[in-house]
Amino acid sequence: FFTQRTKGHIELNAEHALTSKHCLTQQTDHILRANNLSGTSQHNQIEVLHDDTKMYDAFLKAINEAKQSIYIETYIFELDRTGQTLLQALTDKAQQGVEVCLLLDGIGSFGLYTKQSKFKAFIRKGGKVAFFHPVIGSLLKGQINLRNHRKIYLFDAHTLFTGGMNLSNDYLGPDAPNAPPRWKEFMLKISGSANAHYAKVFAEDWRYATGQPLSAQPEPKAYLTNTANYQQVLQAVPSGPDIEGEPLFEVLLHKLYSAKQTIQIVTPYFIPDSSVLNALLIALKRGVHVQLFTPETSDHLLFDLGRSSYTRELAEAGAEVFYYTDSMLHAKLMIVDQEAMVSGSANLDYRSIYINYEVVNILYCKQLIQETQGWIEQLKPNCVHFTPAQNKARRLLENLTRIIAP
Repeated sequence: FFTQRTKGHIELNAEHALTSKHCLTQQTDHILRANNLSGTSQHNQIEVLHDDTKMYDAFLKAINEAKQSIYIETYIFELDRTGQTLLQALTDKAQQGVEVCLLLDGIGSFGLYTKQSKFKAFIRKGGKVAFFHPVIGSLLKGQINLRNHRKIYLFDAHTLFTGGMNLSNDYLGPDAPNAPPRWKEFMLKISGSANAHYAKVFAEDWRYATGQPLSAQPEPKAYLTNTANYQQVLQAVPSGPDIEGEPLFEVLLHKLYSAKQTIQIVTPYFIPDSSVLNALLIALKRGVHVQLFTPETSDHLLFDLGRSSYTRELAEAGAEVFYYTDSMLHAKLMIVDQEAMVSGSANLDYRSIYINYEVVNILYCKQLIQETQGWIEQLKPNCVHFTPAQNKARRLLENLTRIIAP
């Protein structure tokens, strides 16, 4: 069980005064600071990753090169082929004296929660494992609905992977001929000052789940001595019951209402609340070109049923809705006017926006945005245009599912 019933607010103090004159950057910065979150981080090196094999290789490389600490916080960790390889690499680093901490969600990683003996060798070599809101404790304390959906993979407080990727063969792994296609995923690799925010979030989540502080909390200092390579600005936005206010919701609305030309959304689950849906509908009336990419069939039938009335309303208002057919599309991102990109662990649904512990990032680098738009374009050959159903019985069913969608 836990040392406390509820998780206190994380305090992320403002790091630097904002010097950029970019209007969208400044306004979002004000929203974050009004919610007692750190403002814009200005010294970062960011790379986008969307190839499952390259993500796997980069992840293993980061594990093998870690010297001080490896902090992993994820929703799902499975000991399949990929998971076993990762766990063995983490066990080897723990044996070398590196502080290795695994923080897994009690529901998302329920299979390992019920079979914790699988971590015996890892723990014997010095590794640490904790489960966030495990089932029994969550039920007794009324926290079963509060899930930790954050993805924080932080190595020596210098190299960070974050986005929507969980740790299993569904998401990443070595090249496997004739294997079924992995889920389409999207991640950010970040080095620089933003990682101080992530280190703080992980430390607070770890303390809450275990009642113990981390042994070491190294600071990311590379950007202080090599600023030429760390020039990208980034806004890290954690959200959930431990964050004051609703910064994720406010930032999403701000970006949608700021759009002048285009909004591109990629999400595995599209069940927006009325405010987000209305912002999209108003954007269409303002002449903004809206595109939505979501899987034709996700891993949750209930979500597929629940989204139908929302995608229909968007499409009938003039949006382009694409259903990805090749595999499960699990990437989560939004691009506005080719100027700002929101990417992280949050889906565009009630649970992510209002209930889960999440973390997203806002980027403004045009090169990264253009690269990401190129990746989105590559999705289109494997997509079909969504056409709203005209059958009255079908439309009635879609409207009924909307009642239970939240």
